[in-house]
Amino acid sequence: MPEHRRRSRRVPVVAAGATLLVLIGLAIAFTTTSDDDEPAAAPTVSASPSASAFSLGPAVTAFPSPSPSPSLSPPSSPVDPRSARRMLALSRPNGTWPGAHGLSGVNGDPSLDTPSVKAFCTARGRPCTVAQTYTDRSSWSAMTAGTGWTFENFADFDGVLVISQGLVPDGDQADLAACAAGDHDADFKAFGTLMRTHNRADSIIRLGWEFNEQTSSWRADDTTTWLSCYHRAADSIRATNPSVLFDWTINAHDTPDGVCGGLSTNCYPGDDYVDIVGIDNYDHYPWSPTAASFDRTAAAPEGLTWLYNFARKHNKPFSVGEWGVVPTADVGKENPNFITWMHTWLAAHAQHLAYETYFSDCGSGGVQSSLYRTDPTCTRNPASARRYASLFGA
Repeated sequence: MPEHRRRSRRVPVVAAGATLLVLIGLAIAFTTTSDDDEPAAAPTVSASPSASAFSLGPAVTAFPSPSPSPSLSPPSSPVDPRSARRMLALSRPNGTWPGAHGLSGVNGDPSLDTPSVKAFCTARGRPCTVAQTYTDRSSWSAMTAGTGWTFENFADFDGVLVISQGLVPDGDQADLAACAAGDHDADFKAFGTLMRTHNRADSIIRLGWEFNEQTSSWRADDTTTWLSCYHRAADSIRATNPSVLFDWTINAHDTPDGVCGGLSTNCYPGDDYVDIVGIDNYDHYPWSPTAASFDRTAAAPEGLTWLYNFARKHNKPFSVGEWGVVPTADVGKENPNFITWMHTWLAAHAQHLAYETYFSDCGSGGVQSSLYRTDPTCTRNPASARRYASLFGA
């Protein structure tokens, strides 16, 4: 993930008229023609025959030693759409996505709030059942006790909330050692309390996501230190919010030699500290010109299928917390076929798929993955927008 994408989503942006802009963009997207608008052959995918029950996270009350809880069974009573545990317990058969119970959504763009999420999902033709957001990581207090806006902006979102939370503030990689030593336990306990007081205890946290990405402030240069910090943070959040679910997420395609010993799974915190295994998977470095190339990239180390297989070995559900087209990268244009191949893959693995959220961005210097916005700063991806709506819409 390039550094500009991390910077572009650090804090919320307040933008009036987001819904109108998106709906205008949808009209433009669906009336624009493109040579790339014909579906290409789907990649070859197969789902694991493993048991369908998700082994979801431990509800820990003791500190610091976690103990796993039993797997959830599908509820017989009406399900709270805001409850991650209850939603993940519902059946999702392979072959369709999102289907009746699939958690599919987007990050808030241009603002990290409900209106931006609803505008995107109105444009695609299907309501979002999950929203992905971020904390303000400008300081320890801003990203923990002071990040109440993260939940307030989604107070009226009637779906599951996924929060991407750093292990240290932006630019403070040296603080990983202090985190590992327990110096910031109180900060993470405050964050757990914040989740509870905003009635979002039963939500998903992508704790220290993309730790294997070169520009990450919590990059795992020292595996032992990183794991110790992750354990302290997870234990501290659980101490005040036992209902939380942790998503351990890597950046796809490449882990530098000096990070996690060159392999992301060397930084796996252990089954008691992970409820969901996830990946951020963009069509860049390398991009996929064909279905066969998509398959090869997915199967290679640090790829989509490779990590999915790792998740199944640990009996964990899988997530794709960020994904999208990247016309600013090595492809040099939008690639609507990537949308098709991603949908095919998601549908084939629906049984063990916890959630997926498209990453929409058209900030200056960003990945320009937006599908429906028409702001002057946005690169237009009309063929991808049409393809996405046809596959992920109603």
